[in-house]
Amino acid sequence: MPELGEPLSDREMDVLRCLSKGAGNKEIAAELFISENTVKVHLRNIFTKLGVATRTEAATVALQQGLIGVPGADAPVPNGDGAASPLAHTIPETPDEPAFRESAPVTDTAVTETAVPAGRRWSGALAVVGLALLVVLVLAVIASRQNSLAATPTPTPYVSVDLGENWRTIRPLPAPRSGMAAQTVGTNVYVLGGETAEGITNSALAYEAQSGIWTEVAAKPTAVTDASAATLFGEIFVPGGRLADGQPTNMLEVYSPANNAWRVAQSLPHPIAGGLALSDGSFLYLFGGWDGENYLDTAYLYDPVQDRWQPLPSMSHARANLVGGTLFGFLYAVGGNDEENNLAVCEQFNPQTGEWQSCPPMLRPRSRAGAATILNKLYVVGGEQVGETSASFSELYDPVGQQWTILNTPVLADAATWGNFGAAHVETRLFMIGGQHDGEMVADAYQYSPLVYQTFIPAASSRGEE
Repeated sequence: MPELGEPLSDREMDVLRCLSKGAGNKEIAAELFISENTVKVHLRNIFTKLGVATRTEAATVALQQGLIGVPGADAPVPNGDGAASPLAHTIPETPDEPAFRESAPVTDTAVTETAVPAGRRWSGALAVVGLALLVVLVLAVIASRQNSLAATPTPTPYVSVDLGENWRTIRPLPAPRSGMAAQTVGTNVYVLGGETAEGITNSALAYEAQSGIWTEVAAKPTAVTDASAATLFGEIFVPGGRLADGQPTNMLEVYSPANNAWRVAQSLPHPIAGGLALSDGSFLYLFGGWDGENYLDTAYLYDPVQDRWQPLPSMSHARANLVGGTLFGFLYAVGGNDEENNLAVCEQFNPQTGEWQSCPPMLRPRSRAGAATILNKLYVVGGEQVGETSASFSELYDPVGQQWTILNTPVLADAATWGNFGAAHVETRLFMIGGQHDGEMVADAYQYSPLVYQTFIPAASSRGEE
């Protein structure tokens, strides 16, 4: 599965070079002798590795990083005398996108024997325009990225508190919040929507894990709570959620950190709140939830290329407010609640076969917990356990040993329940933000860093034994 920052393969570089020349999928497929579907797969991988969402962004970032040069810069165009012109870049003529549409008559001018033919002059002029537009585009994207997350310095520095067991506090939210969706792109954790003291909000915030600063970003078009999110091709997809009137929505809204902007995608098949959104790197999945009347066992796949939802086989348990993650190609859906109880149930979905399988249940029933996958393990933190005394621990699942083990959680030493918070991970750090402690909305935020074990192998001597 491709990861952000991973080097591009040779074939992906070929596709990127074709893309930078303005070629469409059909043209790329023809030039590289591959199918259009294969082109789409390569584009998905390129977008993920570069952390972009559009073809223009991919070309721009590739230019910034030196992966490609200015299209045509090394291919001189002969002038009227057969010599090479320094203006190398020309815009190709295609039936669908003509390089130039005549907008004004060309005036007659005297032409000497050594003058460049008119056609070549147009190529040179268009090259200058193309290069100028490309430079402007690069500068605009750089400025947009810098301005979108330009952190406002905090008047007073924040001093983290070590809680023990590899837990520590981080800078809290500007105000208490719960029920928000949370996801990571790069080293930024994004908190989207949720509920504050003023009610359900469309506010969106970014936490820069390196600097520890919170910044407000573009507000979500629709204010929701009880929503989850998944990252796909450098964008954050937020399906459904509960509106201010208490009813679920079928909206799918997508945030682009690169552009600091939202767009609306194809609506869900029906309104859903409290569902679990996951990604396998190619598609978006939505499991379970509540439709305003019933708890759901439904599962759906969203194809971002086709902008289309399709149903999948149902889960064995109808439930909402479940959590999960992706491990070794399987999608895990754990916990949640139905009309009567919180659940410890664990199910895994195989995207290759389209089948659900059961996995060992959690040590405790949990709903509205936080979850993330780190170091090939699924961490499930906190959660609400209505009607019963909470255990002062979280837990983690090892899919290799198929076993749940206790995760000590100092935060739970002072709160019987801790749930409805935003959870996301940056590299090997798990961030838990806001939520409710014993039913009280808080702004507190925490970081947990699992121990990373390393094996050191002594270097063998290059000399034989003496």
